[in-house]
Amino acid sequence: MEYELYNNEEFLEVIDLWDLTKEQQERLKDLIRETGFDKWIATDIEKIFEKREEPEYLGIEDLFPDAEVIEESVVNTNSNKNLAASLSNKMKPADISEIKDLVLDGMVKFSDNIEYIHISKLSQLDDTMNFFSLPDNEDFLDLMESIERHYVLVPLIVIKDKESGNYIVISGRSRLNALNALFNETGDKKYLYAPCILLDSDTDSSTIQSIVISTNLSYRKISKEEQIKSVLLLDKIVTKSKKYRNQMNITDVIAKRAGVSRTTANTLRGFKNLSPKALDLLYKNHITRNAARILSMIEEHETQDLIIDGLGNQINDMRKLREMCAGPSSRIYVRELNQSMPETWEMKTERTLKMIPSTTAITIYVENKEVEGVLKALLPLRGRAASRYQAYKDNEINKHFRVVLNENHMEQYLKAGRVTKETLDKIRSGEFKEIIKYA
Repeated sequence: MEYELYNNEEFLEVIDLWDLTKEQQERLKDLIRETGFDKWIATDIEKIFEKREEPEYLGIEDLFPDAEVIEESVVNTNSNKNLAASLSNKMKPADISEIKDLVLDGMVKFSDNIEYIHISKLSQLDDTMNFFSLPDNEDFLDLMESIERHYVLVPLIVIKDKESGNYIVISGRSRLNALNALFNETGDKKYLYAPCILLDSDTDSSTIQSIVISTNLSYRKISKEEQIKSVLLLDKIVTKSKKYRNQMNITDVIAKRAGVSRTTANTLRGFKNLSPKALDLLYKNHITRNAARILSMIEEHETQDLIIDGLGNQINDMRKLREMCAGPSSRIYVRELNQSMPETWEMKTERTLKMIPSTTAITIYVENKEVEGVLKALLPLRGRAASRYQAYKDNEINKHFRVVLNENHMEQYLKAGRVTKETLDKIRSGEFKEIIKYA
């Protein structure tokens, strides 16, 4: 059971489920079910609240610390060339057209055939472009098992390095790691070759970046930080792309590629206006998406950083954040000096930090035998609040003093005789004349 002082402004906030704690999510689920709103939702309520956690990932070196580097001398033997040819004839990876569909620009040139390249000739793309985390231990072992049973079903996308003559993996980093691990574990030479699709060597960096993002978004669960980075980069790439340049609204394109709703895509696109400091705090979960959305409406990065530094750990207080975003007042009366003057940012920050919440929420957990007594004790408090705030209109008292009951529990307590219908009717009443009796 809980009672809370209620603030209309709270209902104007846009809440991102990722920003709620587990306890808050459970309370919200209960509220949706108690009100019967879950019957109007098209999908299962549990799916809406499905966790999208950011697990700690293990690298290949953590899984196989004793793995040895494969000697390049094994590449040129006739037996290995024959093995590559044999694999090419037996294995049937995914259709190349499925891979091409992941690329934003339809003019990108791919090789027509799948080539089997020795894994010692393959190297990882710089992590500034492939910023996605590696799979966790369990997912990586599942990938190894899949390759053991079916080999590599989806070819790697690679581009030839003109300087070294080797190949850089654009998509397929985890599959390459799995092949390395399987060879070191089993010694089976079939794992020495990876099926690859070659990109044209003149492919530009933005196209390579789009492939990295599209393939990772299509095949994997990603973290909150990776999702935001992906959308921001997609926004930059799609905006410059000849294919989409003439479209009035590219949000739909990004939403489809990122696998998110149009509303989410639009919100995340707005984060491109954030300062580097604000983005870093967002990635680290120090500010909520709602706070980031408000900050992004301020054009000057210097002002955003000033507000962040000024509010400190109160940056997620929406009331104070909005106050700071409004900027200093043109004139403010300074009581100590008995005069008005232009407000500085320092004065604005000091004044804002002194603001306290106009309402708050208080949660009380009580033994079932105490419920009736607690509800009766709350009646005079509501009555005095109704009188103090002159809450004459029906249910206006809820703006100042609202009691929220767990209706499922109340129904059970009522049947068990732990509470009376009279007490429940009184605490639920929104009529001023009824409430004021208990003041």
